[in-house]
Amino acid sequence: MSEETYRAFIALEIPPDVRDIIWSSAKPVYGMLRSLVKWVPVENMHLTLRFLGGISLNKSNELRENLRHISSQFNPIKFKVSEPGVFPSWKEPRILWIGLDAIEGELNLLQGKIEQIVQMVSLPQEKQKFHPHITVGRVKTPSLFISNSWKNVKIQQNPLFVVDRVTLFKSILNPSGAVYEVVDVFQFK
Repeated sequence: MSEETYRAFIALEIPPDVRDIIWSSAKPVYGMLRSLVKWVPVENMHLTLRFLGGISLNKSNELRENLRHISSQFNPIKFKVSEPGVFPSWKEPRILWIGLDAIEGELNLLQGKIEQIVQMVSLPQEKQKFHPHITVGRVKTPSLFISNSWKNVKIQQNPLFVVDRVTLFKSILNPSGAVYEVVDVFQFK
């Protein structure tokens, strides 16, 4: 009998008012690109620190213990919402995102420690370099029209916000899109 697993990721939650500012800033572009992009629901916007994929309950328990220990060593992190961007390139956009700048706190050190503990529970090393962002849309068919439209998004009010915890999420895939459930929360100092 195989052990039960669930699809998971480690993230920083974005405050609802900041998610709303991002959504309202991009709303004109949402309308233009409606049928070309699968948009992330506002309530699902977050900063992914590490996507885990399928994880067993045993590995999850070990990971949670390590996350609790690591998180308690960090101070809250202050962010500024930044510019729109795309992955992998402006010529062939697949992912539309809004950048985040950590203006206080040790975000890269935190993400590096999380990568270490993920590998300690025998999950593979992350291939992509960490780039703090909030994914807001997945492009169905890349085009320069999408890139040029997305480049014009201007964030209103340029909000600052503080995150004081790391969250482990379970991701449940449905035909209508992913549903995220909080598995555990790990407070900073």
